[in-house]
Amino acid sequence: MKKRISGAAALGVFPAFLSITALAQAPRNIESSQASLAETVVEASKLDKDLFTLTQAATIIDEEQIERGAYTDLTEVLRSVPGIEFKQVGGPGQYNYIKMRGFGSANILVVVDGVTMNLPSSGDVGNLLSQFDPASIARIEVLRGPQTVLYGSNATAGVISITTKRGSLEPRRSISVEAGSLNWKKAKASLQQYFDVADGVLSTSLYASHTDSDGLLKYEGTRDTTLQASADYRGKSIDAGIALSRSNNRFNYAHLKEVTTGPNGKPAYWGMQLPDPNAYNKRRTETASAYLEHRLSERLSQRLSFGWTQTQRTTVSVNDGLLGYVTAPWDHFSLDYKNYFNRGEQVPFYDNTREGSADYKDQSKQLNYSLRYAGLGFKVLGGAEIYDARASQWGMFGKLDGQDKRKSLYANGEYQVGKAGPTLAAGVRHDKYDVWGSKTTGSVGINQRIGNATVYSNYATSYAAPTLSQLYNPTYGNTNLKPESGRTAELGIRQALPDMGMNWEASIWHGKVKDAILYDGTLVNPRTSSGFGLYANGDSLRTQGMELSGALRINAQWQLKANYTYTDSQTKKKGKDFARTVQVARHKGNIALGYTQGPLSVDVSAFLTARRYDWTGVDWIPGYARFDISARYAVNRQLSIFTRLENIFDREVREGLGYKPMGFYGVVGAEYRF
Repeated sequence: MKKRISGAAALGVFPAFLSITALAQAPRNIESSQASLAETVVEASKLDKDLFTLTQAATIIDEEQIERGAYTDLTEVLRSVPGIEFKQVGGPGQYNYIKMRGFGSANILVVVDGVTMNLPSSGDVGNLLSQFDPASIARIEVLRGPQTVLYGSNATAGVISITTKRGSLEPRRSISVEAGSLNWKKAKASLQQYFDVADGVLSTSLYASHTDSDGLLKYEGTRDTTLQASADYRGKSIDAGIALSRSNNRFNYAHLKEVTTGPNGKPAYWGMQLPDPNAYNKRRTETASAYLEHRLSERLSQRLSFGWTQTQRTTVSVNDGLLGYVTAPWDHFSLDYKNYFNRGEQVPFYDNTREGSADYKDQSKQLNYSLRYAGLGFKVLGGAEIYDARASQWGMFGKLDGQDKRKSLYANGEYQVGKAGPTLAAGVRHDKYDVWGSKTTGSVGINQRIGNATVYSNYATSYAAPTLSQLYNPTYGNTNLKPESGRTAELGIRQALPDMGMNWEASIWHGKVKDAILYDGTLVNPRTSSGFGLYANGDSLRTQGMELSGALRINAQWQLKANYTYTDSQTKKKGKDFARTVQVARHKGNIALGYTQGPLSVDVSAFLTARRYDWTGVDWIPGYARFDISARYAVNRQLSIFTRLENIFDREVREGLGYKPMGFYGVVGAEYRF
């Protein structure tokens, strides 16, 4: 039986500590290293493909690595993955914007327990990744490169597949408390157990946590409560399971003002936040998934799965008038373009936001049937899916009600040509939408073993469907939109060197997107006060780059791991030439040194990123180097203490202009298992 890895990725960014250990301690021959890697299963491939023979880059992070890092934020878990970068601003649990391989957030599909989490109204997941409790996660798989033939829309850059805590074959019970910077407080409890039922085993899991933290400025803060439950039954020929989760989050935010025009009308940037006593966001996300799998024979199985998720969001702002004063940075400076001040003068900073609340509700349901065959060198998957998406909006930004349904047919598979031949992979998918029409996508790939290495290549097409807001916005919506279309080619090599206790991977990619949807202020629109402005297709994107990653087990106690990503992402706005994509760094990298001795584990890591454009496309966010430490010590079989210290040298780490940077941040905690 194939094993799920115990560590992080055996290949890809931050390869697993334990996978590296297994390679270093395995018999010193090529066959053993290949066998170890071939047993690492990529569950998000839906075919349980082997990581060693995959035709695209992938990273796997498991519960042990998350626990070892003592992470407080899912963003920090994902930050070390090649190709992924964030703009995270504000305090804990606040604004979060993700990029992957130079593509924006609407091209990155996030899946939790098999359920698509991207919001039908916006196409992305909003601030979910900064609010998702990392301690509730059992496994993360990041598949880089288009995964549209498996998942449909919004997967041009890749898929982040998250599996929450599941039951285990041995009872596990724990409680934990944490405290730290910004008055961080967190309590969590977990219960995992199993029962013998008829001819199978029923495993269950319960998890609950509550977090309360202040922010960087007065009145800022975040509160989050997460509840999860799951049950899985595995019998002789039938598997079945259900997972339920609910999270409630609220964060109060400070008021941001930005000025982008300097003296004499030339481009310049100034930005600052001031505390706002009555501005907050609320989010409640509920998710349910269920599956039933029937093994018809040793090689053939069928699976029926259902997923449902609903997200309700509210933004509230009260006009509090004068919030304070700021100093004018140059002559003829204005915050409202009505009143002007000279350099050094005190400028009143008013809360002039529109007063009221804006409410949003997104809901999606998906029903999937698939038939899977594995044998005679083949792994083949075919199936059909129905996806129903709805979005509504009301309050100070107007009313919206939209719905779209997608019906899909897909097939995906791979074939191993003999023992020494290549692995050939291919897939095709046809999606039919009620509103805008149909889209067919495909993927082909090859993986060839050469000694203890594999060389792989893949070409795939993809798309991103118009969001329900782009289609049905009462002012700017356009039901004549067509989907954004993408294509990506990738070439890579991965190798295991067990004699050296080392493995590494390198990949290059080149991707393009056309017909990207934008707001076009030149189009006639009688619904607006000016008579112009409408969502339309018109932008283009091209991105190319390289990812390098590797891991080395120095000895039984020490291990080193590192990765580097180069990204060249260019965006072409309608009527303009290609220009560098905003909020994407050309260079980013991670390096980490881990130590394990008996009950003690310590990790020291560095995250480095080059400068990148802010949203203006004119002003630069400076690059930085950040150093973190995490440690865990088992006092005895029941009690463990842990800590995480971020930005230990208290360097200025900016990911967005105008926002106060985090600075040094640390938490300590204790966990008791019984």
